[in-house]
Amino acid sequence: MVPFDPLALEYLAGGLLVTVIGALVKFGGWTWLLAGYSESSSSIPDDVVRDVAGNTILRIGVAVTLVGAVASVTELPASVGLLVGAAIVVAVLRLIYRLHTWSPSQTT
Repeated sequence: MVPFDPLALEYLAGGLLVTVIGALVKFGGWTWLLAGYSESSSSIPDDVVRDVAGNTILRIGVAVTLVGAVASVTELPASVGLLVGAAIVVAVLRLIYRLHTWSPSQTT
């Protein structure tokens, strides 16, 4: 039996969980999972938030799952955690920017 790296398990479990949450937001319409978002007080339509936030969360989840898959077959350098964290921060900042600059004339 091949020993399983606990770090790979953390990446796989976390990535799969985030992927499921992203799917629930995008396809299930569970926007209540998004902190600070209320469809009753937001000027952005719910379908736009579902699309933009759901895509971002799905991308992050799939990327973290892929890092976990790579970590399960090889040993990753210590800097991978920082790179994954930086990529997540950039994706979230992009999400915030896209939602704050959305206008009704844009098509999604």
